[in-house]
Amino acid sequence: MVNNQFRFNKCRIITLLCLLSAGGCSNSPMQFYMLNAESVGAVPSVGPVFNRNLQIGLGPVHLPEYLDRPQIVTEVSENQYQLDERHRWAERLDENIGRTLSQFLADRLGVEQIVRFPWPQKQTIDYQVLITVLELHQAADGNSKLLAQWQIRHKEQTALIKRFDCSLPAAIAVESIVKAQSTCLGRLGGEIETGLRQLAGSAID
Repeated sequence: MVNNQFRFNKCRIITLLCLLSAGGCSNSPMQFYMLNAESVGAVPSVGPVFNRNLQIGLGPVHLPEYLDRPQIVTEVSENQYQLDERHRWAERLDENIGRTLSQFLADRLGVEQIVRFPWPQKQTIDYQVLITVLELHQAADGNSKLLAQWQIRHKEQTALIKRFDCSLPAAIAVESIVKAQSTCLGRLGGEIETGLRQLAGSAID
């Protein structure tokens, strides 16, 4: 009788711990995701041929507090958000965005590399791209959103500042959400590329 009661109480405790834990007692493994800059959504290269001798720096990339976490965020209602414990970013989101845009811009501008923040104090930077992400989540209306403000600085002065707003329909599946956000990131990269071409002028081959 005592043993039966002990086993019963043990089962109750395990059940309670499962209910209280963030992930429950599901055997489903965590899934990890990374953004890429989908070129299909990017603006075609326009403007002057880029001067490959110029040094471009990218960063810092600033995130709001609600995005500075590993869980993927979904908007449930206007004032309610859900953190998905089973679906997470594979790396810090600001690192993912910065690295992805650096690779994208290097490829589109035809330069060897984009210098990422923080760079050495003696590093010469001709144009610095700064990005502040304001929103990045699946909205309650079924659209994936990327809202950001970005600027280009030249010789410590702001040469260009713009606001970027992208909203694309995405299925509930997290993979679809991340794909839509990647397309938006590619469009942001395309706008930054156009700004750099306009500011930098003609290339020196």
